[in-house]
Amino acid sequence: MSTPEIIRPGERATVCLRLPGGWFHNNTGWIRGDDRVLLVDTCATEARTRHLLDSVRAEAGDLPLEVVLTHAHGDHANGAGQVERAGGTVHGTPRTAEDVHSGPHTHPELLGELDWGNIAPPARIEPVPATRTLELGNARVSLHPVPGRAHTAGDLVVHHEREGVLFAGDLLFSGVTPLALHGSIGGWIEALDWLREFGAETLVPGHGPIPPVGEKLLAEQRAYLRWLLEHTTEDEPDHAALELCARERWPQWHDPERHAANLRLAHAENHGHEPDVTTAARAMLSSAGGHIAVSL
Repeated sequence: MSTPEIIRPGERATVCLRLPGGWFHNNTGWIRGDDRVLLVDTCATEARTRHLLDSVRAEAGDLPLEVVLTHAHGDHANGAGQVERAGGTVHGTPRTAEDVHSGPHTHPELLGELDWGNIAPPARIEPVPATRTLELGNARVSLHPVPGRAHTAGDLVVHHEREGVLFAGDLLFSGVTPLALHGSIGGWIEALDWLREFGAETLVPGHGPIPPVGEKLLAEQRAYLRWLLEHTTEDEPDHAALELCARERWPQWHDPERHAANLRLAHAENHGHEPDVTTAARAMLSSAGGHIAVSL
């Protein structure tokens, strides 16, 4: 198990980076109050989440623990049940709660059979249908559901305004190819514009390193999503050629097989079709040359 990098952008906020941030290597973090601790997301496996909780306890002792899920994807949410079984409360948007409770989702068709440990979902997720403020004791944190479908249909961001820290979940990928398999590319672009309104000094992406200049990452990801829409307007685009073009244009990004799925999602969105997620996933598998390699 890789060792995460711990960064403290403020007195109360801690970020746990699992670099370089590819498949199932997500970022987490926590905000410590005087009365309780709020964890932002969990990890893909039982072992990783246990290690994360140990790190929180080493800093916060026996303070009551809560967790908020930025969305339902397993790398961020698989450990939510473990938090609940340790006595913690789980928060998430209603759509995130619905998707998490229908899991766990381990996607053997994409990843093969892997050892996840005990990732049974929590019995209850406290719904966050609208902006909510949590008082942690000398630390105030606000939870903001994304207004519309973006990376998923249930995204949420966590803002610690006093220290200028915004946990953006998978609205932001840093050095990693974004994945739109369960979202809306147009809605995602709107969500990136919405993120700018927070004016946060520290933007914590769902995957990859914290950018030194948050606005630059926002602009780069916005440009990529717009490129997807602009280049899939034809009735039958050359997906293979477009994928090669994307790989050449963003050569530094991890997980380039995701371009294959994103292009098909963009084509469906441009033509008003319901996206065929299965076909998009198969295109991604073909681009990867078989099961996607994941190191848990």
